[in-house]
Amino acid sequence: MTFVERHRLIGGRSEQEFLKISWEGEIFGAALFEGIADRYPEYADNATAVATMEWYNVHRAEEFGHGAGVSVTLEQAEKLGRQGMDMARKKSFEDVAKETMKETPYADKLYSEMGEHAKNPELKAFADDLMVHEPALRNWIKSELDGNSDGAAQVYAYLERHGISRQEAVTPRKDREAVHGDTQQLVLAFFPSEDRADEAAMVMRNWDEATEYMKLDGVGVLVMNDKGKLKEHKAGKRAGKKGMGIGVALGVIAAIPTGGLSLLGGAVAGVVGGGFIGEFFHKGLKISDEDAARISSELEAGHAAVGVLAWEFEADAVSHKLSELGGTPQTHEVAELPAETH
Repeated sequence: MTFVERHRLIGGRSEQEFLKISWEGEIFGAALFEGIADRYPEYADNATAVATMEWYNVHRAEEFGHGAGVSVTLEQAEKLGRQGMDMARKKSFEDVAKETMKETPYADKLYSEMGEHAKNPELKAFADDLMVHEPALRNWIKSELDGNSDGAAQVYAYLERHGISRQEAVTPRKDREAVHGDTQQLVLAFFPSEDRADEAAMVMRNWDEATEYMKLDGVGVLVMNDKGKLKEHKAGKRAGKKGMGIGVALGVIAAIPTGGLSLLGGAVAGVVGGGFIGEFFHKGLKISDEDAARISSELEAGHAAVGVLAWEFEADAVSHKLSELGGTPQTHEVAELPAETH
């Protein structure tokens, strides 16, 4: 039984239930078409574009869901992802296409009812937009079954209307870093003790290794000892294909209590000097004065920070995972920096 079949009886549902089902359905669809792209090279670009469209709507559903008090746990998301991948691996393209043709009208009905019951114009607009994306997918699938491919033209048009270029659309999610398709993020979460932070960091490393959907650039712990000195321990890449490595990111955080002076002898020695210190804080790792004051206060209070370098499409999941582990996360954008800082 597929995801859509389990949710055909949708009458009388609440706004929260509509959002949750929509959110879960987009996750399932993204994984399904990522699996199709991996298995069938002849459909790879168009299937990847469909997956990109699904991921775009995952993030939108997530935003509306959180606003309505709805959540999809990481465990649920990973389960849905595995189910979508399994369907792609176990069924032929023709079988997947036929089931998609059969079942997507039920998704149309769901989105229609969500729009009819929307309590604000923003959610109504989102539901209406989902009503456009479903036929775009269905029409591409039908054209392939008919042997007269439309090239997923409506899918690309949908993505372009939302600012996603064709090149971005056909780039697999796992390869976006290589083409500078996402912004690097530092997710920083404070824990009450070094032991708690170490435990959380180990969970994050194990999570990264266990799931095909999360490939983090590095995990590290930063804590101030009883002599007032900051120490760090880290695991992960020295740096990604762009952006800073976890050592540099933690070096910047460690420098906050000193106003940046420790950078001169630390992770970015030889690069930072004079007026560049301020630029590094505010442009290299985008930290406001308020963020800096909070971070300094947390470290001086003996709390330990877990820092995770991720890419933009992963950052929300990383933040939620750190929250589940008892941390208080905040996300900071990382700008592309000179190669010497990597």
